[in-house]
Amino acid sequence: MNQHLKLHPVTERPINAETPLNSLGNAHTPTNLFYIRNHFDIPELDSEQYQLKINGSVTDPLELTLKQLNDFPEKILTVVMECAGNGRSSMKPAIKGTLWNLGAISQAEFTGTPLHYVLKAANLTKDTKEIRFTGADHGKLRTGETENYIRSLPLEMAYHPDTILAWEMNGETLSPQHGFPLRLVVPGWYGMASVKWLQEITALTQPFKGFFQSQDYVYIGEEDIPDHTPVTNMRVRSLIIEPESESSFRKDRIHLSGIAWSGDGAVVKVELSFDGGDSWKEATLQASTSTYEVTRWEYDWQPNSTGRFKIISRATDSSGNTQPLKSLWNKGGYGNNSVHQINVFVE
Repeated sequence: MNQHLKLHPVTERPINAETPLNSLGNAHTPTNLFYIRNHFDIPELDSEQYQLKINGSVTDPLELTLKQLNDFPEKILTVVMECAGNGRSSMKPAIKGTLWNLGAISQAEFTGTPLHYVLKAANLTKDTKEIRFTGADHGKLRTGETENYIRSLPLEMAYHPDTILAWEMNGETLSPQHGFPLRLVVPGWYGMASVKWLQEITALTQPFKGFFQSQDYVYIGEEDIPDHTPVTNMRVRSLIIEPESESSFRKDRIHLSGIAWSGDGAVVKVELSFDGGDSWKEATLQASTSTYEVTRWEYDWQPNSTGRFKIISRATDSSGNTQPLKSLWNKGGYGNNSVHQINVFVE
């Protein structure tokens, strides 16, 4: 099936492209269908010449080759990753930025080493507050300045045992589109935190205030959230994978399936509505093997009439968060986790 599917382009330069939703039924999204999110052109890096620098407020600065990184303890994680702007195109009023529909989400197996091993080897000083990550990609910002893609993490997340430096994706060497030769993977957070083409890790004694940390990827103008609150955990969300929208059926039992995920805990419930949200039916959840994987759900629906139906899915996580019926608008178009809706025809 996947050999006939292709990424859906959103922008050409830099290349940004969406995963086709009907490929998300796989345990791992094939690498050639994993969504691509770039701020700048893809850098060309040589693995033979590559060295990762670890510096800043450390007593033992390091420069590590890929071979040396491979000597650290290995960890393999299956992680769902979503762009913070996924669903931006449906926000009203319209928002500037990359106009993602719903396909800026994929799931892959990443192989690497937990970041904390490398940080401990560099011996951080006691006054370290954050860890900064510099990617090799760079270009002009809307401010007119030229800058690399740089993000930081609080120490708690940098030392989390599942925050990893990854060199493989789906059992193969990282592709150039996905961060070759080394990338950061921060499970549970939106994808902007998982810096690609990683070339430098810097321990900081003061909070980082760079463009992609303090001007982009912050919530501004969203009700009930203080302005400049950082974008971090993925909000609870569900998608209907089968059937596709605008499908037609005979008046018979119809099988529905999809996925749900959250960065704030396990998905505990997925509900479906066939009457515009007046009533809800609970779907059956499949057990997830990892905290960071999507939860798969299914439901057999017996229509009681013919005609056009709107089907709505909404998920709830273990922290009590439920998808809203309408988008929560903010200036950057981040974190839109409103319910997914499709239309079907019953003949």
